[in-house]
Amino acid sequence: MLPDAALVPLQFGLIDPGLFGLLNVLVAVVVGYFTYQDAKTRRTDSPKLWAGGMALASLLLNLLGFLLAFAVYYLVVIRD
Repeated sequence: MLPDAALVPLQFGLIDPGLFGLLNVLVAVVVGYFTYQDAKTRRTDSPKLWAGGMALASLLLNLLGFLLAFAVYYLVVIRD
C-alpha cells in the first residue's frame, strides 16, 4: 500500500519542496517583469510600484493574491 503523501503530489509527496519554491519565485519575477513593461508603456506614475506589488502578491499569496492584485491593476491602470 502507498503512503498517503505519495497519493497527493501537491503535499510534496512527489514534488520536491525546493523545486516548488523555485517555481513560485520564478513566476513572481515573470509577473513583475511583465507588469513593469505594461505599466511603463501606459506611462503610469509608478511602474516599479505596480511591478513590485504584483510580484509580491504573486509570491506571498499565490493565485488568490495575484488575481486580487491583477483586478486592482486592471481597474486602475488598464481600463480606460
